[in-house]
Amino acid sequence: MFIFFKIYLISYILCCVSALKDPYCADQLVGFGTCNTLITRIGYKRWENECTSMNFIACEVLGTSYDSIKECEDKCKE
Repeated sequence: MFIFFKIYLISYILCCVSALKDPYCADQLVGFGTCNTLITRIGYKRWENECTSMNFIACEVLGTSYDSIKECEDKCKE
C-alpha cells in the first residue's frame, strides 16, 4: 500500500512540474542562515499561481527570483 502512495506522490509532483510554462518556476525561494538580515525577493508561488514579493530573515536566499512581478508573470503564470 505504501509503495502505491509513493508512486502516486511522485507522479503527481512530476505532473505539476512538467505542466509549468518554465521548469525554473518550480524552484521555490528558500531563505537560510541565522543572520538577522531582511532579504526581499520576487518569486512564483506555483500552488497559488501567482508572483509576489517575499521577505526572508536569513543570510541568503536560494531559488529562482525575478527582477519584477511582470517578468515573473510572463515566465510562470498560467
